[in-house]
Amino acid sequence: MSQLSVASDVGGTFTDSIAYDAATRRITVAKVPTTPTNRAVGTVQGLKAALALQEKSGADVDYVGHGMTTTTNAVIQRTGARTALLCNRGFRDILLIGRQNRPSLFDIDVVRPEPLVPRERCFTVAGRMNAAGEEVEPLDEGALEQIAQEMKDAGVQAVAILFLHSYANPSHERRAREKLEALLPGVVVCASAEVVSEFREFERGSTAVMNAYLRPVMENYLRSLSHLLRDPGEGLGLGADRPIMVIDAAGGLMTIDGARTKPVHTVLSGPAGGVVASAHVAGLADIHDIITMDIGGTSTDISLIRNGRPAITRSAVLETVPIRLPVIDINAIGAGGGSIAWIDEGGALRVGPMSAEAIPGPACYGRGGTLPTVTDANIVLGRFDSQTRLGGDMLMDLQAAETAIRVHLAEPMGLSIAEAAAGVLRVAHANIVRGIRVVSVERGYDPRSFALVPFGGAGPMHCAPVARELRMKTILVPPTPGILCALGQLVSDLRHEVNETFIAAHADLAEDTVIARLEELRARGNALLAADSVPEPRRSIELRADVRYRGQSYELSIILEGDLRAAWHTLPEKFHEAHRQRFGHADPQAPIEIVGFGATAVGHIDAPALPVLPAGGEQCGPEAIRGERTIYFEGAQPGEAGAFHTATVYHREHLCAGNVIVGPAVIEEVSATTVLYPDDRAVVHPSGNIIVEVAL
Repeated sequence: MSQLSVASDVGGTFTDSIAYDAATRRITVAKVPTTPTNRAVGTVQGLKAALALQEKSGADVDYVGHGMTTTTNAVIQRTGARTALLCNRGFRDILLIGRQNRPSLFDIDVVRPEPLVPRERCFTVAGRMNAAGEEVEPLDEGALEQIAQEMKDAGVQAVAILFLHSYANPSHERRAREKLEALLPGVVVCASAEVVSEFREFERGSTAVMNAYLRPVMENYLRSLSHLLRDPGEGLGLGADRPIMVIDAAGGLMTIDGARTKPVHTVLSGPAGGVVASAHVAGLADIHDIITMDIGGTSTDISLIRNGRPAITRSAVLETVPIRLPVIDINAIGAGGGSIAWIDEGGALRVGPMSAEAIPGPACYGRGGTLPTVTDANIVLGRFDSQTRLGGDMLMDLQAAETAIRVHLAEPMGLSIAEAAAGVLRVAHANIVRGIRVVSVERGYDPRSFALVPFGGAGPMHCAPVARELRMKTILVPPTPGILCALGQLVSDLRHEVNETFIAAHADLAEDTVIARLEELRARGNALLAADSVPEPRRSIELRADVRYRGQSYELSIILEGDLRAAWHTLPEKFHEAHRQRFGHADPQAPIEIVGFGATAVGHIDAPALPVLPAGGEQCGPEAIRGERTIYFEGAQPGEAGAFHTATVYHREHLCAGNVIVGPAVIEEVSATTVLYPDDRAVVHPSGNIIVEVAL
């Protein structure tokens, strides 16, 4: 591990930064406003602020980790490159047709969302491979010259190439890419098989289109970021040979060059760093089965982790655009600090999904917002002190929050301001509870056997009632929860995915054929890690088979552990068990089918040794106690009246290992505020985690 590492996570409102000195185990953090016109500027400002607290500069830094929402925002806002699609003759409408699934089954007026590439920029060419990878019709290279001219006339900045069965034989795609690159200098050209080499043409094409759509955006952003990071003047002054790594959607790290060529892998990567960091810090407290709850300004991102491993899915959707790549399985719901509370036509109190966002923001921000939000409810109920400075700088307006809740909620419903604010929290918590059940109960897991790990700026404030509703006995509040996503850049490993479509009945496959294919995938994974200069002792390759019952449309990934021959023979048994776990049933007598093999190549880093807290007794020292505050706690059960309680306020920075805090209490720090409900009992762990025993 390098001596001085820094990382940043760029959000919509704030950019979080962290600096870690391996020699002293000291961590410093900074939170600065995001700079929307050029997010690289805010990144450098935040890193400088974190380094200043270490009394260091960019010249002292050995490693930079980076997480951002650049590509996600580009898709949401449709600000990517002007992109064209080249596909086989007769398949011009593949993106428009898509799949038969629809949001409302019986809605005959449903309108499909516009794809990233409109029909007028979809071009076709003669040439065809069959499913075995055999050429049926040669590629019409002569036609590519006319197509290239039409693309040039259309002002195309990027091109995605999608040919049928290119996963089995990519030669046509490669030749078309080479030809178009020569004919269209300065235009990005992406071949689908080089982005994701798997069957299902629509998903592969959609992923390739998104990659092409994002490449110019990412190249411009990373060029600006690299310049500012290395600029010794107004920038950070990072040494030319210092690595800059980018986190991907599966929670692994990519080199900056890898992020430039395959930016689609950074889509949906925003929350990934927090999930990886959660697994890491929970492991330090010997807790390995957790449910993460990342509450930010607009949404709550929820993920389930078993045995210290985040759940990975291979299919995702961003703004109605499907993508086929490994992504940490995160359920995002519209419940955050900025979620607006409102009364529906039936007179019921609702929260979200509309958000006040950063501007104008909640009423208490004093930026012109007048509608009540979850943050306004928290300040009215005393969770925040009226003098609290959000992010260490923004002073909140209690009177504006009270006015918003009184005018829009309390008076229309005939409630007191406190009762209305408590109702806002109840509804928000109910939304979050439903979101957690999606990743747990609906997938065969009992949340009572997991610990809840809240983070994000608002996570620790809302964790206790959520855990109580789900009967979860344990909460683990990580160190610096408000910037945990940035810490994830320092504990993530380098990661590559290698996949191969191979459709055949399990019973028909010869063992030697399977072993040969798996060893080839292992070799390809090793080659990718070697290209990234990862030494052999730091490499690990995880092999898997994608399996389904014959006739099913979708598959489950089964890890092949230990001896490959033994793993192959026990594969059916493991698949049946996985199917039963996921769907509640299995049919051991039904034939199973292999649809592909894959390898995950991991280059392991030295995770930072986080600070160990000094030992203290159960009683907190006087410097840790900031005073008392009156807080309104809603009743434990629906219909139960809430009440005001006097809560002790603690400063987290001065807590010691072994300290015990019994609720009602508030634990404050720069990046977040933890609220303990009456009778909750918290113990400070030497790792810096606060472990809460929930009063059920």
